[in-house]
Amino acid sequence: MTTPDSVPTIPPPAVVAEEQHSFIFLTALLNKPVWDSNGAWVGQLTDLSVSVAYLFPPVVGFVAQRGRWDPFALTGRWTDVVDVEGPAIRLGVPIQTLTPSKMDSPGEILVRETLLDKQIVDTSGAKVVRVNDLHFLKLGRSDLRLVHVDVGTRGLVRRMGWEAVVDGLLRRVAPGVRYLSAERLIRWQYVQPTSLDPKAHNIRLSVLQRQLNDLHPADIAEILTDLDSHERATVFRSLDPEIAADALAEVEDPRIQTQLLETVSQEAAADILEEMPPDEAADLLSELPQETSTALLRKMESDEAQDVRELLTYPPDTAGGMMTTEFVALPAGLTVEEAFAHLRQAAPDVENIYYLFVVDTDQRLVGVLNLRHLIMAAPQARLSEIMIKNPARVHHADSRDTVAEIVEKYDLLALPVVDDTGSIVGMITVDDVVSHIANQAWKRKLGR
Repeated sequence: MTTPDSVPTIPPPAVVAEEQHSFIFLTALLNKPVWDSNGAWVGQLTDLSVSVAYLFPPVVGFVAQRGRWDPFALTGRWTDVVDVEGPAIRLGVPIQTLTPSKMDSPGEILVRETLLDKQIVDTSGAKVVRVNDLHFLKLGRSDLRLVHVDVGTRGLVRRMGWEAVVDGLLRRVAPGVRYLSAERLIRWQYVQPTSLDPKAHNIRLSVLQRQLNDLHPADIAEILTDLDSHERATVFRSLDPEIAADALAEVEDPRIQTQLLETVSQEAAADILEEMPPDEAADLLSELPQETSTALLRKMESDEAQDVRELLTYPPDTAGGMMTTEFVALPAGLTVEEAFAHLRQAAPDVENIYYLFVVDTDQRLVGVLNLRHLIMAAPQARLSEIMIKNPARVHHADSRDTVAEIVEKYDLLALPVVDDTGSIVGMITVDDVVSHIANQAWKRKLGR
């Protein structure tokens, strides 16, 4: 892609005499009658072509058609246009100079066919929006430069021809409402076609990667879900591995999750999986073909791969299949001061520290603490003296229903999972069971 420093630019509006420049929307030009230099009717304007080699693409050609369903269309260069003002577009050449061929010059696109009704990612609003109109700067009588895309409701209403009617209605029934008064325009320099193929469904912002990295992972996940498969892959590949991992964990549809992971190389997929919590990575790998899952595990770092392999051995509808192996277990003999030192080392490797589990010398679960307990305790107090003894727990083979019942009964943020010996092997966080709890509550409400 060319950069703003290396492409031809138009003079800023400040150097153009005020009476010589104005703005015009594509909607105002489409379907206008086109007349040649001899006063012969050419047809109605149906599209414009622009050169995307420029920072502000100039209109370089036009397409005129005699009827909506008439397959015959004439094309001409925009330099042949002498006036776009008034009710018609006037040419400075006779109709005989126009050609019936479709424009296909390199670096040129038909804006109605390629851009109108396509989607872009609006990173300021963290959503996918549609291009409803295009905004041109008019220099002199006919020189047009594409400067904005219009993604607002007003653009859609204008395009449907209802602008005056809707504005008049609003003035009568709700004088203070400014619902349609402001345009929603995005500067062209922030819009970059991902493909010049008019059949492509979407375009995207050229600043997408930097701005997406600043969004919440749930917003990125929603954007990815709203896009089509081609654009979804393009956006996902632009993300840093850590951001991609967080966003992938927020995507609710397992099919989209696996599709996204399959759009990147196995090396990149392994990097993303390493950044995900082990339970999320295990859930995702379980949706992939066995051969693919095995190959990705081989490419992951050994420690992260081992945690995921362990979780994959548990049936998905059991506590073991729901748990994560990222938790903090502290020896009961530690002092509070020693526990804080241990936490400073362990915290970077643990995503959420809901509770601190206390274990004996055989790693058997004997108690639980939270950070408030540590902060309020004396520095030399032993964890065994301040812990809550015999906390609620589940066995790794317990069902999802059992997990949900215990979490709901004791109002827990996290629940420890133990093996046959009582040793802690994992932790289930409330976000992993909240949807199941909601479903169970709904069934009880319906009397099922």
